[in-house]
Amino acid sequence: MAKKIPEHIAFRLAQKAKAAEKKIKEAEKKVKEAEKKVKEAEKKAKTAEKKVQDAEEAADDSDDHDDFDDLDDFDDFDAIEDAPGEESGELEEEPQTGLVSENADNELEALMKQASSSESSEQRVQRANRFANEGDFDGALEIWKDLTASEAENPENWRGIASVLDQRNLEGDAAKAQTARDHSDRIETQVIADKTGRKMEDIIADLMDDGVLNFSAGSDAKDS
Repeated sequence: MAKKIPEHIAFRLAQKAKAAEKKIKEAEKKVKEAEKKVKEAEKKAKTAEKKVQDAEEAADDSDDHDDFDDLDDFDDFDAIEDAPGEESGELEEEPQTGLVSENADNELEALMKQASSSESSEQRVQRANRFANEGDFDGALEIWKDLTASEAENPENWRGIASVLDQRNLEGDAAKAQTARDHSDRIETQVIADKTGRKMEDIIADLMDDGVLNFSAGSDAKDS
C-alpha cells in the first residue's frame, strides 16, 4: 500500500507546483520573444546580404567603394547576435531570489493555522499522532504546542509533547520530555487537591508511598 503523503507536505508540493507552472509560462513567453528576435535577425541578415550583392555589383562598375558605407547596418545585426541569452534556443535565467519560496511558505503556514483552528481538539490530537507515526515529529510537536497554549490545564496535552520528544530523541529531548511529564503530574495533582480538599504535598506523599490515594502518607494520613 502506498504511503499517504502528510498534509503539510501536500500543501507545500501544491505551492511549489504553482510556482513551477508560473516559471514555465514565463519561459514560454521568453521563447516566443527569442523566436521573434531570431526572425528579425534573419530579416536583417537578408537585407545585409542584398547590400553586399549590390556593393559587389557597384565595385565591378566603379572604383568608388563609398557604397560600402551602407553596410553600417551590420552593427545592428551584430548587436543582436552578441546579446547574452538572446541566441536561438538559449534563454537567460533569472536570478533566484527565494522570494517566491518565502511567500509560498508564509501562505502555507497561514493555511495550516486556519485549518487547525477549525478542527476540534480530538481531531488535532489524531492528526498529531498521525504525524508522529509518519515520522514528522516537528509537525506533531507544533500541534501539541498549540493545544497546550489553548488548553494549558489539560495534562494529556503535556503528555503528548513528552511522547513526541521521546520518539524524536534528539539531544536535550529527554530532559524536555521529563519536564513536560512533571508539569502534567502537577496539573493532575492540583485537580485532585481541589476536588478532595487535601494539600498537594499530602497527595504527592500518598502517591509516593504506595502509588494509591488512600491516605497512607502525608500530614492527613489516617490510621489503619
